[in-house]
Amino acid sequence: MTTTAHLSDRAHRVLFQLALRRGDGWVDVASICAGLGLNSHQVRRAITELHTAGMAERKRCILRDAGGRRVKHTYFRLIDTTSEARA
Repeated sequence: MTTTAHLSDRAHRVLFQLALRRGDGWVDVASICAGLGLNSHQVRRAITELHTAGMAERKRCILRDAGGRRVKHTYFRLIDTTSEARA
């Protein structure tokens, strides 16, 4: 079982935001920012805490925009621990 006692208040807020959006799959930083009223630096710092604690994972994608330039996008979600509990 993972404990959240060592997480900052912002990390707890991001954790709950990701939990509320669990059915949406992968979530981007802009969506988390909009849901919590935080800036991207605050959200990224909190996600780093969650990632370090083994509670969140990230997926990086490189896409092409309308002009053909490469654009990097990073998405986040909670790590599913329910399958480990069943095993």
